[in-house]
Amino acid sequence: MSQVEKEKVLDLMQKVGFTDYEARVYITLVTEGSLNPTQLSNLSGVPRPNVYAVLKKLMRKGFAEREAVKRAPLYSAVPPDIVLSSIKDDLKNKEEYAENLKKWFQEDLIVAPGRVPTAWLIDGEKRINEIAEELLQRSKNRIHAIITPTYLKSNKESKGIFKILEEKAKQNIEIIAGWKINQDTLEIAQTLNQYGTIYHWSLGETPIGTYIADGKDCLVTFIGKWEPILVYDLGIWIRNPTYVKPFEYLTERLLSLNITAKTRIKELEKQKT
Repeated sequence: MSQVEKEKVLDLMQKVGFTDYEARVYITLVTEGSLNPTQLSNLSGVPRPNVYAVLKKLMRKGFAEREAVKRAPLYSAVPPDIVLSSIKDDLKNKEEYAENLKKWFQEDLIVAPGRVPTAWLIDGEKRINEIAEELLQRSKNRIHAIITPTYLKSNKESKGIFKILEEKAKQNIEIIAGWKINQDTLEIAQTLNQYGTIYHWSLGETPIGTYIADGKDCLVTFIGKWEPILVYDLGIWIRNPTYVKPFEYLTERLLSLNITAKTRIKELEKQKT
């Protein structure tokens, strides 16, 4: 193996988890066969005091073995195909662990106030709708929501948020929600009213939109445009329970000031007849 090739191999080995000294000792054992620590130091360039520690680490990882001899101990490399197979399995496990950690940080972590960002400004109706739906999809226990009129208009065909609420309600997740119920959303209101606490917003214009999951993940939307129609295209996304709880309480209180979905459903059903 040329020096250039050796350096490339050393670089690759470090990328899969070897330290520089571990890589040099392992390559030397592979290319030279069984060696004692003095020989290893001379051939690998690793200082002799460090060779012993490196060998212990390689044996602990299952990458090297000590041969049973009476005098100066000899060390040999575990075959590369076995070592690389072990590394691949380890990397797969680490990838799985990383995904689980990512999920935990996104869904279950309670963030200490003041340590990391806890709120983000969101601009644009499309992005607001995306975050609202993603946020509610992550809920496991309860949902609070004031759904704004422009959200309903921009999602007239799919009404994605109502599909999510219906799915969550059928999973026995508590739903407390409200919006301006009209003939277009009458059937949805009838369905959700069987599972959750649903209100018809009857107090004029909807002041804000709120989408809250489990009391710890919250998107609050505000009116950014007033003409020709109201557009709720400004938002604050909050992911700290300390700051989310007041919005959950506010949402419940505001909704309770309106008429129930049951009353509104009766009104709309009479209009149809």
